[in-house]
Amino acid sequence: MEFVAKRSINLPISDLMDLEFHLFETRPGVKLDAFINDLLKRWLAVEKERLALLRNGPALRGYQWKNVFLPEGTNLRTSYHRTTEFAKVTGDRILSDDGASLTPSLFANRHTKGRNAWRFIWLRFPGEEYWVHALDCRANSDQLLQRRTGRILQFDAEAV
Repeated sequence: MEFVAKRSINLPISDLMDLEFHLFETRPGVKLDAFINDLLKRWLAVEKERLALLRNGPALRGYQWKNVFLPEGTNLRTSYHRTTEFAKVTGDRILSDDGASLTPSLFANRHTKGRNAWRFIWLRFPGEEYWVHALDCRANSDQLLQRRTGRILQFDAEAV
């Protein structure tokens, strides 16, 4: 076992106890130190990804799904009968955890048929902390396009 330097930090005991009791009820066997360490690593990875995006601008590569652009690094999630699967946009393709290249429809229908991918896929964009329903992204994109189209038509009418 290799040595790992550690440093103590001061946190309110009531918050630590609340977390420890919550872990005891929901995740028996998970140690508080290991959980906090994992939580910190995940948060830091998301935060670094978010800051890199802000500094470097929007991704140039990604997957165009109808009217929604999924930039490289976007995570996709779907579930079927208590089995959750993940995929990620890499380059201009969607790759599943097992490395298969998929369309959103194929991803949503890997274990069944006839599912509408917009309704069964959740997205987590690079630098974001929360998952967003694909159907909501599509609706927001449609609204933005309608606003832009409305402004362009309004501008053209005024110019004539």
